[in-house]
Amino acid sequence: MTHETPADKTIAALERLLTDLGLEPERDETVAGFHIEFGAGVPVTTAFAAIAPDSQRFVFYINLGVNVEPAQRDEMSRLITRVNWRLMVGSYDMDFDDGHVRFRMAIDFHDGELTENLMRNAILTAMNAIEAYAAALLSVAIGAQSAEQAIRAIEAAQSGHGRR
Repeated sequence: MTHETPADKTIAALERLLTDLGLEPERDETVAGFHIEFGAGVPVTTAFAAIAPDSQRFVFYINLGVNVEPAQRDEMSRLITRVNWRLMVGSYDMDFDDGHVRFRMAIDFHDGELTENLMRNAILTAMNAIEAYAAALLSVAIGAQSAEQAIRAIEAAQSGHGRR
């Protein structure tokens, strides 16, 4: 008879949650986590959800679908800084070495319980941040807009002035 540990139950709950959200998780057996492929035609291509039992953290990363070319990385860092200032939780990150951009959401559940509701809230918060800012990030990543132009477009859209 196998005995399911609390960690096993939590990873099973995460898999159910990701499936319920329609994200088609693929288990990564090397960690307590799942990879998610979004496919072509969306501003993001992959995501990763994991539970680190030793450090008692849950992380959810959503990866932007392009790597920023070296010539655009300073402009992208300006936009990321401006966007992060607006966010209450979570953040965008860029690796200056390869131009990889992601949104990172994490929960430290040290001495507490990581519930399905906490994981759902973290994942939905990350997805909302992608919905709100991915188009602007992609625009700057490919050099179609400056950070200043992108942030003005974000402000206009969020205030309703950019809608018709």
